[in-house]
Amino acid sequence: MYLSGLATTKENLVDALLGITINAICLNRKVEMYQWQEKTETKTESLLGGSEKKTKTYTYDQTWSESLIDNSHFENPTGHQNPASMAVQSQVQYAKKVTVGDFLLPDDLMKQIQVSRPVNLSQVNKERLKDQLNKPVELSNDNELYVGQDSQHPQLGDLRITLAVVEPQTVSIIAQQTGNTLQAYRAPAGQTVMLLSTGQHSSEEMIHQAQAENTSLAWGLRFVSLFILIWGFSKILTPLVILADVLPFLGSIVRSSSGFAAFLLGTSVWLMMTAIAWFATRPLMSVSLIVIAVVGSYIMIQLKTKRSSDPVTKTPHN
Repeated sequence: MYLSGLATTKENLVDALLGITINAICLNRKVEMYQWQEKTETKTESLLGGSEKKTKTYTYDQTWSESLIDNSHFENPTGHQNPASMAVQSQVQYAKKVTVGDFLLPDDLMKQIQVSRPVNLSQVNKERLKDQLNKPVELSNDNELYVGQDSQHPQLGDLRITLAVVEPQTVSIIAQQTGNTLQAYRAPAGQTVMLLSTGQHSSEEMIHQAQAENTSLAWGLRFVSLFILIWGFSKILTPLVILADVLPFLGSIVRSSSGFAAFLLGTSVWLMMTAIAWFATRPLMSVSLIVIAVVGSYIMIQLKTKRSSDPVTKTPHN
């Protein structure tokens, strides 16, 4: 079924720390702390005899993070100690009962209502908060509290606090009715469907949007699988490169050829797998992919062979 209406609740959500009470579907307090973070860069160098030397470089800088960064795992914790805990943490609250008309929204649908606005924090009792946190508190802008000496020059352990609210708003839903609530329904193709969009949208618009998102996700996963295939074939061919590295000039040739082979094998297998998966629903596209895989592989092999066999022209010296 399709319905559209005002998603609303009679509940008031309370942020006890900030002393704010709002009639809301969701109240999200975000707290970030200024901390040290470690970055690692690894460089691999091929050595004579086929072995490899890996060198790791560690750098440290300070950043805002919503979660506590444990410096005990740092390679060099000396001089990069973070506070052991956060005086205040982020918090997300949801109303227990949200309805659209006569229907009670399940949590899965309620949490899809994400259009929010920042809460003005100018009325927060900063002196009370200062006593609780034992640090100065200032309003860096109407929507952010800064806990520390100077927001322009943050120090380790300083905090930034913001608050966002999801208020009652119009939503459009496609789901299956079960009594006075809603649940996902199983489509003829077998997949489950339960959609929510904020605002007034027709069922056709919602289905079109869902299909577009699914298509984007599918292609994203396909390209990830292509990368994994190429990477996998490159790892399979790595022993050949290591053996060839015994002779430096031979190692560079084999490394170049193995990269080409990994790309060719990975792409060909990916095209074949995609063609097989599409054969039942898109036979013409499936056959086209097989042709592309075969012809493309042949052309690339010929180009590689021609390039390798071309004589090197030497410039005469007087």
